[in-house]
Amino acid sequence: MSEYKKLEKRFVTYLKSYLTVFKRWIIYLYKRTVQKGKDKLTVMLIPHSEKKIFNFQISIFTICFLVILLSGIVITFFISTSRYTLTKKEMEKLVSAQEGNVSALRTFEDEIENLDKVVADYKTDIKDIIKILGASQSENIFGMGGPETEIKNLSEIMGLKTKSSYEDEIETIRRINADIVASERVLENFKKFLAAREEIIKKIPNNWPLIGGGFITSPFGMRRSPFTGKLAMHQGVDISWWPGAPVRATADGVVVFAGMKGGYGRTVQIQHEYGFQTLYAHCSSLRVYEGQKVQKGEIVAFLGRTGRATGFHLHYEVRIGTKAVDPMIFMTTQF
Repeated sequence: MSEYKKLEKRFVTYLKSYLTVFKRWIIYLYKRTVQKGKDKLTVMLIPHSEKKIFNFQISIFTICFLVILLSGIVITFFISTSRYTLTKKEMEKLVSAQEGNVSALRTFEDEIENLDKVVADYKTDIKDIIKILGASQSENIFGMGGPETEIKNLSEIMGLKTKSSYEDEIETIRRINADIVASERVLENFKKFLAAREEIIKKIPNNWPLIGGGFITSPFGMRRSPFTGKLAMHQGVDISWWPGAPVRATADGVVVFAGMKGGYGRTVQIQHEYGFQTLYAHCSSLRVYEGQKVQKGEIVAFLGRTGRATGFHLHYEVRIGTKAVDPMIFMTTQF
């Protein structure tokens, strides 16, 4: 313990002596600085002419203060200038970004407008196709409704959009627009196909020949003759209905015969396109003449029992070329 105490005492003594020397050195340095600072310098301004020489004295302390003040001013100026330059650059970036956003928004609006027009044309094409297919009230297929909640602050819902995100949306809209345009071309071709199909259907005898109804009393094919009781080929269908019922053309065509035709009685024969021909027999009276063009659904005669007939009915035939075929293949039940 005694050795430890001696070492501790020696260390404290050494530290005190060191601090004393350091203190004296600080005091000496301070006094020298103050002494030097109080020294004055004489500044003389000598003009080229013989005027009076102007001189003044200034202390070193004052010079140091002025140097420090000037350095502070210069440093502050450079810092302010740097900050102004950075702020200006940031402002230019913001202005450029804003201009880019405005341009993107305008492009976005144009793309939306173009898409809206394409969708409107697309809807029109779909309506036309539905009309061609025979559906009614096609204008109501795009109906809308249901409860709604008004949006008061759109920015809270959409969020802040950058130019790049708008460009992504614009690209998506352009892709959708291209898909719709491609689909529209397909629809246009489909419309042409349906129009051609409708034109063909108009020229093919597929209507029910009696307006208002009727029922078949004798189908196409082999039957037992109501006159002889023997088997015979029946080349049409017999449709019974009330006397004088209007008989209509089952397709567009030209009347090639109108008059009495043996056992058929008063008969109308109409030539259609694609080699089809229809025959309407046992009529009470005719409304058309040979060579007349008739439209599908137009009344050509009235139901009767002229010729070889057991009662009031229409004998209706469909022929392709010269061969009689079963009219039921083409006939609809639309009265």
